[in-house]
Amino acid sequence: MGRFFKFVLIVCGLAVGFAAYSYLGARMTVGQVLGTESPLSQRSIRFDYHGVPSLPGHPRAWVFTYRHTQLPGAPFAQFFVSYNAEIIATRPPDLIRQIDKWQKARMP
Repeated sequence: MGRFFKFVLIVCGLAVGFAAYSYLGARMTVGQVLGTESPLSQRSIRFDYHGVPSLPGHPRAWVFTYRHTQLPGAPFAQFFVSYNAEIIATRPPDLIRQIDKWQKARMP
């Protein structure tokens, strides 16, 4: 019984470690796109374990939703990041280009 309990604890620890690694990787990926002065605010983050129904193939992903943006023509923004920290999609589709354009316009 003691060996089984130790096994369960190790498996739970590995699962928590993987989830933390996945979350931190996703945050770093989105943070690299946004930079130090972000045009996006009011963020919420969730992991869509059952898959994102609006994406082809319904991949499981971290969903970063920003309810307020300073980008023209984009009232909200979303990043869909895979569990291994790759950006799958954005909403609007040209969000990364809009952020780059916004950041370049703010340079002195």
